[in-house]
Amino acid sequence: MKFLRAIISLLVGFIASYFLAVTFFNYPDLSSPTDRLFLIVVPALAIGALLFETFPAISQWAIKVRKRYSLHHYVIGFLLSLILTYGAVGFLNEALRTPFGMVLFTGAFIIPGSMVGYRLVSRSARSFRNGFLSKPANMILAFALPLLLTAVIYGSMQFPSLFLMDYIIVPQKWMALFILTAMAAGVWGLSILEKFESSGYYEKVKQTKFSKSILQNLPGLYAGGMFFLIELIIARALNHPALSINSVLFEADAGPWMNILASPEGDVVNRSVHPLTLIILRPLIRLVAGFMGESWQLGGMLVASAAGGLCVFMAWLFVKRATDSKTYAFIFSILLGSTATHLLFGSLTENYIFGAAALILFLLLIQAGEKRFSVLLPAGLLLFGITITNIAQGLIGLLVNGFGFRRLVQYAVLVTACGVVLTTLTSIIYPNTQTLFFVPADIAFELNFVKTPAIQESISPSALVAEKLQVVSRTMFLYGVVGPAPIEAISNKPPFPTIDMKTFDVRTHRHASYKGLGNIPLALWLILLAGSFFIFAKNIRSATHLPLMLGLLGVLAFNFLLHIVYGTELFLYTAYWVYALVLFIALALSEFANKKWFEATLTSFILVLMVNNLWFIFTILRGLAPFYAAAP
Repeated sequence: MKFLRAIISLLVGFIASYFLAVTFFNYPDLSSPTDRLFLIVVPALAIGALLFETFPAISQWAIKVRKRYSLHHYVIGFLLSLILTYGAVGFLNEALRTPFGMVLFTGAFIIPGSMVGYRLVSRSARSFRNGFLSKPANMILAFALPLLLTAVIYGSMQFPSLFLMDYIIVPQKWMALFILTAMAAGVWGLSILEKFESSGYYEKVKQTKFSKSILQNLPGLYAGGMFFLIELIIARALNHPALSINSVLFEADAGPWMNILASPEGDVVNRSVHPLTLIILRPLIRLVAGFMGESWQLGGMLVASAAGGLCVFMAWLFVKRATDSKTYAFIFSILLGSTATHLLFGSLTENYIFGAAALILFLLLIQAGEKRFSVLLPAGLLLFGITITNIAQGLIGLLVNGFGFRRLVQYAVLVTACGVVLTTLTSIIYPNTQTLFFVPADIAFELNFVKTPAIQESISPSALVAEKLQVVSRTMFLYGVVGPAPIEAISNKPPFPTIDMKTFDVRTHRHASYKGLGNIPLALWLILLAGSFFIFAKNIRSATHLPLMLGLLGVLAFNFLLHIVYGTELFLYTAYWVYALVLFIALALSEFANKKWFEATLTSFILVLMVNNLWFIFTILRGLAPFYAAAP
């Protein structure tokens, strides 16, 4: 027995020693046979001797682990952790800088990732038999998300000027060390898992309120996490330096805002409608970007994509709380993440996805019946500080959900007063970068987005009103959910040429349209939308969630009226109402929750919507690619 143990130990030692010599110590370049021999033999004997001595203990540990755990579940959990860590190391390789940094990062992710992965895989296996994943709709959508992620990666790779596979793979120079670290971390993770559970800590942690909440909301966390990854890939393709040079996406200022929010030096905001972004968003993004070193742009992408994933998770919480149906909540959270608005603005380092997250958070507080100013005031300042008009949505929601008019006025005064003080403080901390919303000359700048463009002056007032109503209606009820074929115009803005992606071209009065198969998701969406309004009207007297639905309709009405007079490229603002549209439909049709035919219908629609909006994103990438390639 000892002889066999010695043979196995020496064999493993020689294999490991040869691998190390070839990979790290330039074995082929050594000219002396003696040097080569010693480079292989000495470490092989050392490794073999250590294995020989520890073999009994390792064998006993392995036998105990095999009896207690399902090793194939652990291996699957380890592989899932390995895949995510592999992509993360590739994404962050510029920030990690050195092999030592890569080793620390890999170990820190794979050890807990393998442990958590084991538990999740075991739980999923049980779920396939008689739990959440045993329902066809849940299983199909759960598998659709990694397929969507794969499609986004593959599609982005078709445009090398925007996205390279090198962005998400481990550099070749680190590959061997990465594999060694990952394997060691995987084994170490199993050892820590065994000690953690045998000591009783696992059962104690499992009983905590936090752990129970995590387990109850795993589907929502999964959906939010997957959309975080999907939007992060799109972000890596879109957030190119040329975005601020020769490309305009639906009039977004994503290039300048990347500098404002993420760069060490910062930049000038000079938009009084975003009064507190420099003290709300910039510190958070700079905290993450600071770890990225010279690649600080990655920090902006990470936080923006995380906000997009958070929106999906909060939508899950909202619908689950309203209907007590995990499947229904899963469907509508994925529906929100799959909209054209969230795929695009969850990927751009701009204000809009953060504004959407703040709005959904405020809605969750209203749904929970929150009345305390100590909670509502900070939440209201988030709305107000990111975009001041969004506070109106919060006030509408509070009013129709029984907050009381007198308290509402008091609350509005407090939010405004705090907003004035904090805006003043922001201007002191960041001098000459932020204009003041309470100074008439500063807020008057926004009138540039209210005035009728000169090109429209020849149109009769009635025709202009009709056109504006059409633009607002199409943008609010169609474009934000089902992405159209965007208009690709060549702008006269310097430098020439500059591509200008639009959904409405004010110069030619042309609307973005739906072509070919794009009409299928459009038709399905219109049926769903019309059906929800019909059911709402039919059940208005007995509706369970009437105050919440009225609040969401008030939000839609407010945005409709606002954008009748404000803005030309209204797709830019869709993040501020798409959430309301999706969640209103979820509440209006909640009587059909847990109906298998309805789950199947919604699942089919979401799959078609994913394909359409994936094409919408790829159309944008295809239009930008030559301009990014030509940028210096």
